[in-house]
Amino acid sequence: MNLNIHQLDAFVRVAHLGGFSRAARQLHLSQAGLSILVRKLEERLALKLFERTTRSVALTASGRALLPLAERILADAQAILSYSESLNVQRNGRIVLALPPLFSATVLPIVLTQFHQEFPMVSVVFRECVNEEMVSHVYSRDADFALGFGIDEDSELETWPLARDFLSVAFSPDHPLAQKKRVRWSDLSAYPLIINARGSVARNLAENAFAAMDQVLVPAYETSNHITAVSLASQSLGVAIVSSGMLVLATSMNVVVRRIQGPLIARTLQVIKRRAHDLSVPAAAFLKIFGDRMVSLHLERKD
Repeated sequence: MNLNIHQLDAFVRVAHLGGFSRAARQLHLSQAGLSILVRKLEERLALKLFERTTRSVALTASGRALLPLAERILADAQAILSYSESLNVQRNGRIVLALPPLFSATVLPIVLTQFHQEFPMVSVVFRECVNEEMVSHVYSRDADFALGFGIDEDSELETWPLARDFLSVAFSPDHPLAQKKRVRWSDLSAYPLIINARGSVARNLAENAFAAMDQVLVPAYETSNHITAVSLASQSLGVAIVSSGMLVLATSMNVVVRRIQGPLIARTLQVIKRRAHDLSVPAAAFLKIFGDRMVSLHLERKD
């Protein structure tokens, strides 16, 4: 007897969410694709599982009877996957994470050095990507966990805060801002601005800060990442609004980085993982080292 796990999952999602559209979004499928999965399950079981109208979807008596059995099968399947993943980690010594290029270029090298001292037999694979991609990696089990900003929890994903990342300004050592003990948002409007392109979290927060001063943020240069922004600032092409995570790398490039005051604006770096997936011992240790390293870099742990 060949029962398809994907078909059972589709059935359970529709039953719990009360409709095909929400279930399709959660499974990242089209409604037509989801309907095909449910229909094939009904054909395989020779049972009608849902009563469908143009406005509602309801379980039939057969569907209600089958639902707890399907839930149990899915739970058992997830337990098998989790157990096999745990065995693979122990046997192969491998963790996979997704994170923004900002942190892979700044914090990650220091973290890897310490991690490999404690876990010399465990390899670390990392995917550099934006938020949407990292969520996809976690959903598809291509990553054990991810580090990102502004990710919403759902029935599949859970998140928790790891650290706060402050919007900061980067400039060359001979820039007039270097004479100030504190740099405020109001100080920046007098200089050419370098910042990430529209759509980034940092850009949105910076635009809101300028709007609060009844000003419009008009950049001299737009970049795709903070590293390029700091590089431009190092050539005195302007002042760059960047993450406080750039501190170490910027210092190595002879660039000053200061948190922008009045007000301090922070975004929360989150850990993102699947709810049904327990982190391995090496993965949990890696996150602790990452969080501790951010404290030492004055990026301020958020508990």
